[in-house]
Amino acid sequence: MRRYIGFIALTALICVVASQALVRGQDKVERRDKKSGSVVVAGKIVEENAGGVRVKTQGLGKEETIPSNEIIRMTYADFPIGVSTALTRMNADETARNYAALLKGYEGVQAMPELKTAGPTARRYIDYRVATLRAATAEGDEQTKAAVKTLSDFIAANPESWEYPHAARQLGRLLADTGDYPGAAKTFEALEKAPGVPAEFKDEAAAALIDVAFQSDDLKLGKQRVERVLADPKASAGLKERAAVYQLGLAAAEPGADVTAAVKKIEEAIAKAADPSLKALGYNVLGDVYLAKKQKRDAMWSYLWVDVVYNQDRGEQLKAMTRLMKIFDEEGDKEKAQLYKEKLARSR
Repeated sequence: MRRYIGFIALTALICVVASQALVRGQDKVERRDKKSGSVVVAGKIVEENAGGVRVKTQGLGKEETIPSNEIIRMTYADFPIGVSTALTRMNADETARNYAALLKGYEGVQAMPELKTAGPTARRYIDYRVATLRAATAEGDEQTKAAVKTLSDFIAANPESWEYPHAARQLGRLLADTGDYPGAAKTFEALEKAPGVPAEFKDEAAAALIDVAFQSDDLKLGKQRVERVLADPKASAGLKERAAVYQLGLAAAEPGADVTAAVKKIEEAIAKAADPSLKALGYNVLGDVYLAKKQKRDAMWSYLWVDVVYNQDRGEQLKAMTRLMKIFDEEGDKEKAQLYKEKLARSR
């Protein structure tokens, strides 16, 4: 009887080990999904590049191409068991977007000796998470400079990886937020020209270049970039719509411009827009116009529309929150400035 019970226990243990080995034997790609938010594609990754990844899926063995702009997270099959266990423990922090805890966890994984036994793409992914989390949690000049360096080093070392456009977009935004407009422009220009990168990233880079010119008060350069987009037959309709909104804002920010008439045009464009992302851009541009005219309170209300109502576009919401933080800081409202600082850290 004891032998029989021991045999059953041994069989159960073997099944558990085998099932764990099977799970670890699959690469997993969490991708964006319009209906459910995200789905997991399991199988074997057979190719990775700046455009995305190609996966031979579990079961029938069909291949599925996942563009890099749809990739949320990765789990590589060749992660050692200790690394896999550590990453699993971070699932709750991933769900809660507890970036401080995640940074500590990924830095711990990065320091694990057993990580060296994983493949280069798996190790690269850990480096990517550390770089982006440092950028998301950076506070003060010292941490920000360190985050910029970590992201820049990652981008320089991995320009053909699926992580490259994600890291470049984050670096560009971070540089723009800290007032390094030349650095931000250089980063976005490289992203816009990068071969194989999905159109979503390229369109964001083109729009960001206009925004950077606007923020740096180089209205002439901003207009040139708008005209280039509007004259480009290959530019997407969405990008041209965004450029047209920027065109209104740049004209309104000109010295001597009729602010009342310009604001009315922008408000009409916002009212006509069916896409919440375009409405968000419109309110951000409206806020930028008010800031250019030293009307901070009006600017604040415009940015709040984006943060509170039209917050579906993460990039536009981040811009609005960054500008709100600066306004509150300049106005001496340290409590609200700190509130938005913390909110930004959770949202990046």
